[in-house]
Amino acid sequence: MELAKFLTASRVLIVAGKGGVGKSTVAETVASVAAEAGLSVLLVRIGALADRNTLKKEETTDSADVTGSVKHLTLEPGDALTEYLSGRGLGLVTRQLSALGIVEVVASAAPGIDDLLLLGKIKQLARDGKQDLLIVDGPPAGQALSLLRAPMSLGRAVMAGPIRQQADEVRQMLADANTCRLMLVTTPEVTPVMELVDTAFDLEDDLGVHLSPIVVNKFDLDTLPTSPDDLRNACRSDLQRTALDYRLMRRDRQVTALEELRQRVPLQRLLLPDTSLTRSSGDLLRRTFIDEIYKLSGDGT
Repeated sequence: MELAKFLTASRVLIVAGKGGVGKSTVAETVASVAAEAGLSVLLVRIGALADRNTLKKEETTDSADVTGSVKHLTLEPGDALTEYLSGRGLGLVTRQLSALGIVEVVASAAPGIDDLLLLGKIKQLARDGKQDLLIVDGPPAGQALSLLRAPMSLGRAVMAGPIRQQADEVRQMLADANTCRLMLVTTPEVTPVMELVDTAFDLEDDLGVHLSPIVVNKFDLDTLPTSPDDLRNACRSDLQRTALDYRLMRRDRQVTALEELRQRVPLQRLLLPDTSLTRSSGDLLRRTFIDEIYKLSGDGT
């Protein structure tokens, strides 16, 4: 599959996965690859849903080895609600209420309102069209489900008004493959794979979100010796042999987890290396990601 076709399949790419699988690293890798391909990229990081104290910040990075650029923006759920109220002429009142902690009470009284307005901000950024690609480094998988379910939940609870309109527009964005896709990230281990399986079915069946190829991060891609002669030549001591035996056993488990994923979720996969085994982590991730895209068939879905 052509790199440009993969990167421009949708304007918004939301990256999600269980904590610890390297979700943020994957989001950064995609952003870097897109910039090297000449695209202007906005990398949006969603702050922890329980932490409403971090302020929104924005910066732009350019480097000599990229053609395009990557902008970085951090969004906090509480900020989205404040911005929404301020945009309706309630700026001064909102600041006063926020200082008193009342804005948080409003958010708690309407579960999902923060999430909806956060997605509404992402929708607005996508519509502005200032960047070719908007990459969202989302919360962990469980929280990502709550985030993406917010438009449907509030759409059912609110029959009319600006909140209902916002919910409808966000649902349309999430359901439009040309506008938004979700990239799930896992590691080749049983627990993360099974959590991804459950998440994938929830997203597609309940929410109608379109999924891009799954990223399997931290896979041992090295060619390891397996024959008796190769093992003998590779190991000069008992300690080396013990370490290699462990690595072979670990990779066997990875292959088993990967096969379980293949059988349960009929999506193509992008395999990224375990950078703990190498020194050139960033360059290796980018090169491998590009190589894996070219291996994809059809439209990459």
